[in-house]
Amino acid sequence: MDKKLEKAIGAYEQGFTCSQAVFCACAKEMGIDPLTAQRLMEGFGGGLGGLQEVCGAFSAACAIISYRTSDGSPGPGKHRRETGRRIREAAEIFRQKHGGITCRDILHGELPKARQCVTKVKDAILLVEKVAPSVPVASGTTAKENASDGHTKEYMKQP
Repeated sequence: MDKKLEKAIGAYEQGFTCSQAVFCACAKEMGIDPLTAQRLMEGFGGGLGGLQEVCGAFSAACAIISYRTSDGSPGPGKHRRETGRRIREAAEIFRQKHGGITCRDILHGELPKARQCVTKVKDAILLVEKVAPSVPVASGTTAKENASDGHTKEYMKQP
């Protein structure tokens, strides 16, 4: 995790958005190259393109949590419920720490300034590791086949 923290903070300090910094720190584990990850997440910074809606660092954390918990199946199955539960848990933790999950709430209506959100970037990485510490789903296999810890294996069991 220390390497992910260093990578995320370093990217943010270089000028990447909060969402890019968080997502790119975990891109390799998701099989996404850095440039693609940067391009995918650029518009989430500043609370969705500067609209001050959902915090970009938190949005990136949610994408990573979803990747780690979803099996990609359609329908309202067990994995979707578990992913939703973990996202809600993450939102509550982030809300308690920062006073909300929107940039508007977190920054008290002020526009984000350069490098102002380094704490949110750090906390988003820590949040991912707390809420969804499992090994990610590998390409071409199911989450059940890739589950690495007892908790993950339990909720990944097929009915």
